[in-house]
Amino acid sequence: MIIRRVTFAPIAMAAASLFLLSASAPAQRSIDGTYIDQGGYVEITVAPCGNARCGDTTRIVRTKPGESNRDRHNDDPSLRNRPIVGVEILQDLRWDDGAWRGRVYNPEDGGTYRAEVRPAANGALEVKGCVTLFCRTVTWSAAR
Repeated sequence: MIIRRVTFAPIAMAAASLFLLSASAPAQRSIDGTYIDQGGYVEITVAPCGNARCGDTTRIVRTKPGESNRDRHNDDPSLRNRPIVGVEILQDLRWDDGAWRGRVYNPEDGGTYRAEVRPAANGALEVKGCVTLFCRTVTWSAAR
């Protein structure tokens, strides 16, 4: 009688490797939805745009004191008279290394910055904009 010794070590190691890989790479989390900016002034709707995600202003909740409903701080003078509603705030967000990464346009200063976006508690959205090493993070609450 021949006894074959079956070893499960290679199978167990492969399974453990797959588990570790999936545990170390955070699962892609949806950011699609409608949010209110940190000041409560505009509503931004995040949705697919091609193979990425984008966020457009969809409604003015209340007018900021001293501001118009135009994109008057835009770096491009030809865009300074366009309405804020419809402006793409989050641009070309793609899932990469545990966050949505792309660009964010700030109508308060007319600048476009490198962005990192993540879902936050209570359905909110954490938006971080960076220039070189300097970053600012804001939280947009879920629209109700």
